[in-house]
Amino acid sequence: MNNIIIKKISKSIKALIFLFPITLAFYLFFSEFGQFGNLLFLIKKLSFEIYFGLCFVSIGYVMRYLRWRLIINSFGFYPLVKTECKLWMASYSFTATPGKIGELIRCFFLRKIFNIPLKYSFFSIIFERFFDLIAVIIFAVCFFIIKYKYLILSSEGLLIIGITVFIALTFLLRIQVIDYRKLMAYFIEKKFKFLGKVFKFGDFIKLRNFKNLFKINVLVKITFLSLFSWGLEGLAFLLLLIKLNFDISLLTATFIHTTSGLLGALTMLPGGLVFTEAITVSILKLQTIPIDYGIPITSIIRLMTLWYITFLGTISLFIIRKQIFKDV
Repeated sequence: MNNIIIKKISKSIKALIFLFPITLAFYLFFSEFGQFGNLLFLIKKLSFEIYFGLCFVSIGYVMRYLRWRLIINSFGFYPLVKTECKLWMASYSFTATPGKIGELIRCFFLRKIFNIPLKYSFFSIIFERFFDLIAVIIFAVCFFIIKYKYLILSSEGLLIIGITVFIALTFLLRIQVIDYRKLMAYFIEKKFKFLGKVFKFGDFIKLRNFKNLFKINVLVKITFLSLFSWGLEGLAFLLLLIKLNFDISLLTATFIHTTSGLLGALTMLPGGLVFTEAITVSILKLQTIPIDYGIPITSIIRLMTLWYITFLGTISLFIIRKQIFKDV
């Protein structure tokens, strides 16, 4: 079991080794269009906004940590906060991997130091990603409701909303009685084939205190923390745009940032590289932001989010390396 995880870690490290020169080449590619000079110019011009933006991004990751802590506590595990926080942050040293799969190294860390079974830590990450998706969907729905309210308020729009609300309420009521554990376990085992070698169908059915995660108060807290953390990154993005006198709302900025991040992750490229940037630039252009600004602004927000947290994760991994890799 450990050999499988170590192999995955090794692949993640190799991906990161190749990722840095690819990223450098990607930014140098911009220079062909005269954008590299703009990037350096804007970094100087936006230094104040970048500083505060990084503060917002940092607070957002505190919210993500509290979210994960809430999930793992629901299973009945209460690891030492000081060490656990470093472990959690260290896992982000592998965030720039295909589909963020490198974050699964957290499972290995927690088992190594706190003896938390892999099935619990793995499911906590799956649950995190699920609520990241929920947050993106909520921001997208709010964006389209405000942007196209004249369509939403039509009779057809109201009918669709009514049907959607009815289905959602039905699901929330039934989730307390159906055996959703079997459904989720089946999906994980069938869709993530390599994980089937480590986690078995029955493991998820037998998760201790599993139903605690589906209590209304817990779901509300997790949803709020997810929305708040992504909203703070959207605010960091908005600061850059406002400084450059672009008329854009917080909701629009957050929608652009979250949607492009999700679609980039779905490509399974390391860090969603190229696709995330391309989608962000394209949506900004639809918002009448010229490509001369769109490309460098996108580069800056990616440096402030993806590469910033990867940097902090790498530092955390270095600090706690002796505890993690002892006897490995």
